[in-house]
Amino acid sequence: MRTYFILFAFCFISSIGFGQKLQLEKASPFTAVKWENDQPIVQFNTKWYTLEKLDVFTLKVVLDFCKQEFGDKWQKRFSEDLVEVITKLGSTPNEKVKLLLSSGKQKKNAIGTYTLENRNKVLEYNYENRKKLKEITLSQAIEDIEEFQQILERRSSYVFLSDYNYESAINSLKSKIGKSKNNIDVNYLTHELAKIVAEIGDRHSSVKNEMFKKERNSTYSLQLPFSIAPLEGKVLALKEHIDKEGIYEYLHIVYPYIKSINGIDINTMIDSLVYTSKKAPKEAKFNEGVSEIQQLGKLYFINNVTLGNQIEIVFTNGKIDKKESVQLQNEQYGYYSKLEQTVLLKSKEIKKGNFNRISKLLGGNIGYIALPQMYHFDEINNLEQYIDSTFSTFNNTKALIIDLRFNPGGGRDLIQKFASYIVPKSNSPWVANVAYLRTEDKGVTHNSMTNRFLYTNTSNNFNDLERKSIRIFSKSFTTQREFDKSKFSNPHYMILKSGNKEYIKPIYILVNERSFSAATVFTSAFKGLPNIKIVGVTTDGSSGNSKKIVLKNSNIRVKISTMLSFQRNGETLDGNGTTPDIYISEDEDQVLKGNDVQLERLIKIINKGE
Repeated sequence: MRTYFILFAFCFISSIGFGQKLQLEKASPFTAVKWENDQPIVQFNTKWYTLEKLDVFTLKVVLDFCKQEFGDKWQKRFSEDLVEVITKLGSTPNEKVKLLLSSGKQKKNAIGTYTLENRNKVLEYNYENRKKLKEITLSQAIEDIEEFQQILERRSSYVFLSDYNYESAINSLKSKIGKSKNNIDVNYLTHELAKIVAEIGDRHSSVKNEMFKKERNSTYSLQLPFSIAPLEGKVLALKEHIDKEGIYEYLHIVYPYIKSINGIDINTMIDSLVYTSKKAPKEAKFNEGVSEIQQLGKLYFINNVTLGNQIEIVFTNGKIDKKESVQLQNEQYGYYSKLEQTVLLKSKEIKKGNFNRISKLLGGNIGYIALPQMYHFDEINNLEQYIDSTFSTFNNTKALIIDLRFNPGGGRDLIQKFASYIVPKSNSPWVANVAYLRTEDKGVTHNSMTNRFLYTNTSNNFNDLERKSIRIFSKSFTTQREFDKSKFSNPHYMILKSGNKEYIKPIYILVNERSFSAATVFTSAFKGLPNIKIVGVTTDGSSGNSKKIVLKNSNIRVKISTMLSFQRNGETLDGNGTTPDIYISEDEDQVLKGNDVQLERLIKIINKGE
């Protein structure tokens, strides 16, 4: 009777539970998943088991599929997205699932239930597990370094343009940590890998321990107890005016510059310690370097160097020096120019739908449009219509200034919109940008490229006239350096076209060393057109198409660019930026008092007809 009852009960459960299709997209029969030698150890009914079989699928089938389908994230997707995995395997999961579990030499059959609650517990376990991770074993560190190398070789675009011997650097790192008798600190490993990435020259890349909390490090938040700012290749020591926000004075009027910190020359410090911008254009590198030195505790931390609370600074006027011991503080003293603050305020207003501060009419009947960010039109309602109305208003102006200073980038919608007004009909269609995607699948349309208005010359997005312009352009186009094109897609092109309402007066695009990413793409896209001049300082460059991968053992996040992006002159945006046709830099008046000297000088140039 007992045997019959158990059999009857199982059949009843099977007919009820297994017949009910799962309605949830996110669910799990487990409450946690951990890994041992790439095998999932699952928590089921508060106990840990090795998973042998999931419904009709052997563990090998499921894991092989995850590795093939999800690449570096296969373990994460198995643990957190099991419903999607089983669905993609061709089976619709039921609410109940048959499990074959083992513990030691004992195996057991069990019936699990897919629930959202279980899946949330898996997420929580994964998060807490990553958060607590501070050290990994030497073998785990070596394994992560080798995975990092594979990421560079399989996904990175800029390793094919760089002279940097990353293989030698990786071998040196493995040799260095191989001498350690202790576990490897995750932060230490993060910073050493970040140094390697920085040397390659990919400005959209980074390596980060996302679980790091600065509160855990006693010196991380230490900063200089005064502000510093760059000016003409020197580092100014400043203090903010006591009554006027955004206005600065010299910390030591007789010794205005910083010569060295803790015995390290300030320029040497920028070259050696500020590795994140090591391959940036000259002005951008120096500007970023000064900003990083302000946060001295963080700078020392990411270099794996110990920092005390007190440092020695040598101030100078270029001839006479003054040595001073300085106590570092946690208080924020960073330099924020009046112009940068204005740009940030404009950006906030635009996001609220207030466009009044975008454009204005300057003296001499000069139109002025400021773009604090490269916005997507679907994110900012009515912005496109506002730009149309602005060009209509400025139709009779003597000239137009487009201000991209301090613009950090974003999307490319604005490039296409402005092109319709400022690309002359005689130069349309205009090949503005050439890019290659790091892939061996040349015949596929990649969304990451089309989102940037980049298409191959055979794309249906181009007409015959546009393809002709590509053919003519390509005859004389050569890249700055040769690279193995077999590792990349066919070239993708961004084409700009004139519209029905052409702005026919001179146009000046005003940029600085803080114009980055899509802002520098905007700048380079229009450079060379007969009616347009680039004014200011060389942009920070960079045009990435980044992908994120998490290293298996340390959970270090690696972000790497998968695209090579070239300007019309064949130079990459990364490392070069776009040089101005008319060079106008900041001066002392702009840095200290916040007067927009760059704009004032440009207005004088326009009004003089230069």
